[in-house]
Amino acid sequence: MGVGVAVVDGEGICRFMNTIQRRVDGFSRISVVGRHITSLYVPHELECIPTIECLRKGEPILKKAYWYKTTNNYLASTVTDFIPLYDAGRKDGVIAFTIWTGTTAFAEGRKRQPRPPQPKGAAYDFYTFDSIVGQDANLREVIAEARTAAATSSPVMIWGESGTGKEVFAQAIHSESDRRQRPFIPVNCAAIPENLLEGILFGTVKGAYTDAADKPGLFEEADGGTLLFDELNSMPLGLQAKLLRVLQEKRVRRLGSHTEVPVDVRIMSILNEEPLQAVEHGVLRRDLFYRLAVVGISVPPLRERRNDIPLLARMFIDRSELATRPGGPGTVGVNDDVLHMFMHYDWPGNIRELLHVVEGSLALLGDGPEICPACLPRHFREACHATGSTPATVSDIVTQAPTLPAPAAAAGETGDAGLYYDYRNIRKSHVVPLKGCLQKYETQCISNVLRVTGGNVAKAARIMQVTGAGLRYKMKALDISDED
Repeated sequence: MGVGVAVVDGEGICRFMNTIQRRVDGFSRISVVGRHITSLYVPHELECIPTIECLRKGEPILKKAYWYKTTNNYLASTVTDFIPLYDAGRKDGVIAFTIWTGTTAFAEGRKRQPRPPQPKGAAYDFYTFDSIVGQDANLREVIAEARTAAATSSPVMIWGESGTGKEVFAQAIHSESDRRQRPFIPVNCAAIPENLLEGILFGTVKGAYTDAADKPGLFEEADGGTLLFDELNSMPLGLQAKLLRVLQEKRVRRLGSHTEVPVDVRIMSILNEEPLQAVEHGVLRRDLFYRLAVVGISVPPLRERRNDIPLLARMFIDRSELATRPGGPGTVGVNDDVLHMFMHYDWPGNIRELLHVVEGSLALLGDGPEICPACLPRHFREACHATGSTPATVSDIVTQAPTLPAPAAAAGETGDAGLYYDYRNIRKSHVVPLKGCLQKYETQCISNVLRVTGGNVAKAARIMQVTGAGLRYKMKALDISDED
C-alpha cells in the first residue's frame, strides 16, 4: 500500500498528510491541515497519542505497532516511526512514517499485544452475504438484489417482520460496498426520545440549550460511510421533514448553529411494516418514502421459507457454546418430532425466535444426544399446541382468551345462549372473581402480542391501540416483562 507520511508542528498542528496516510485514517474527504492532532485521533485509555508523546520527549519512537482510533470512528492498525524535528536545537515538530497492517495489531518480532475492543465502525465487525443462511428461491433473489444495490450509493429501504434479519442485510450491503472502510452507524428511531433524536442526528453547539456542548451529530460521524435508520416509521413526522432537507441538500446544520456542514452519507432505512402501509397509516411521509426507497428490499418471513428451518437450526446448534460444553453429548441432533414441530410452527418471531428456542432447548438438554419435545421451552410447546399447523395472525393471537367452565342452566330455564343460570347449583371450584378473570385475560393478550412483536413494546402498543406508557404501566401492574 505504500508509506503514509504526516507532519505536525511544535504546537501539535497538522501541517502535512499525504494521500496514503489520509486513506489509512479515513480522512480522504475532509481537510486535516491546520487541525490539532487531538481533534483527529482518539487517545488510548492508558497512553497519550504517540505523536504528542514524541513531541513532548523529543526522542524518536520506532516501530510502534498499535491500534488507534480516529475521531471519524475509524479503527486502524499500523507500524509507525515517530521522529522529532529540530530547528536550531529547538523542537519544531514530528514527522511520522506509517505502514498499514490491516487487522494485525502487532509487528513481526514484537510481543503480541491484546486486541482492543472493536467499534461498530470496523469493517470486520459486519455481517456479510455469506452470513445469510438459506436456499429458498425467494431469499436468494433478495440476496441478489441486495448485492446489486451494494455496488451503488443509492439509498436502500429494507422492510420485513421483526426477527427476519433486516439489519444483517443492511450490514452485508455496507460490507460489500465501496464504503466498507468507513463508519457504519445504526440508530434506532424508536428507542431515542423525540426531544433528543434531533440533536443526536444533527449535532449541537454550545448554548443551543441548557448544558449543550459542541458535539457532532451522527451525520457528521458517518461522513463517507453509512447511516442506518432502524424503525424509521417511529421517527416523528416533523423530524422526517428536516431529514428530507438534509438528504436533498447533503448539508447538515447543528442545533443552535448558523452554518452548514457538507456530508457524504449513504442512507439505509429499516421498517417493520410495508412502507406503503406506513404511508397510509400516516407514520411515514410520502416524499421521504420516495427519497429513501430508491432500492427496496423485502425480507421474507421464516414461515415463507420453511425449507430453510433445518439449515438454520443446525447452524444455531453448531455455533452455540451449550452444544460443545465439556462433558456434553458431542454433536447434538434434532428429534424428528421436534423437526416436525419446527416445520409446522408459524414462527411469528421469525429467525430470532428460532434462535431463542434452540438456545433454550440446549440449556434444558442435559446429557441427551438430541433435542426432544421435552427439552423445548414451555412457551413454545404451548404455542405449538394452540396454533397447530394453521398460520396464526395477530388478530388470532390477540383473541385467544382463557376459557372458564360454563355453569349448567337451571332446570326449566332456556334463555338465549344460556344466559340464565341457577347460581345456587354452581360449585365453588367454578367460581372465579371477575377481577382475576380480567387480569388473566389481559396478561395472556399482552404476552401474546409481545411474543408476536419480539418484545417490541412500542409496536405492541400500536397493535393494541394504547400508548406506550400505558402499556408499560399495565405490564408492570400485571408483572409482565418484555424479556419473557
